[in-house]
Amino acid sequence: MTKFPISLVADWQSASAYPHLTQQQQSWLLEAGSLTAKLKSHCQQFSVHVLNEAPFDLTSEQQALLNTSLSHALNREVLLLCDNKPMVYAQSWLPADDTLKKQQLLSMGTRPLGDVIFQDSSLLRTEIEVAEFSEQHQLGSLINELGLEPQMLWGRRSVFSLSRAHFLVAEVFLPGAYIYL
Repeated sequence: MTKFPISLVADWQSASAYPHLTQQQQSWLLEAGSLTAKLKSHCQQFSVHVLNEAPFDLTSEQQALLNTSLSHALNREVLLLCDNKPMVYAQSWLPADDTLKKQQLLSMGTRPLGDVIFQDSSLLRTEIEVAEFSEQHQLGSLINELGLEPQMLWGRRSVFSLSRAHFLVAEVFLPGAYIYL
């Protein structure tokens, strides 16, 4: 049984630290637009399955990454599915900020975060960082529960800013995702 939240501790680096990335990997890992929109363009039916949505306390490292003094946040973990096949595990840290409440980002339900945030012209994003996750990573228990074949996985993360509120989104491409084709 997978324990949530899933730790995404990894050696996150600029994509330039991975010169061996294929064009296919780069096109998915470095997609500057909405990953939701890109996934939707590759399937007939797109859906979001919420795995976990719970308040949590930010560590000092997480506060620094998000450039916030707020100590409480919402951790949202979802699967992004194309034609009922899990493609991406996504995790977001949304500090309990009035701006994010007004944007309704703290009560998304099964709506994709990307459908909401990329509609706002004030959205800013930091450089995308990428990481590799070995078969032994904590994600392995989720992979097993989903009945997917274990393999090394690629992930990406970045911090978004919306009206001065900062939140992190990390996405890990699951086995069988388009990035690996």
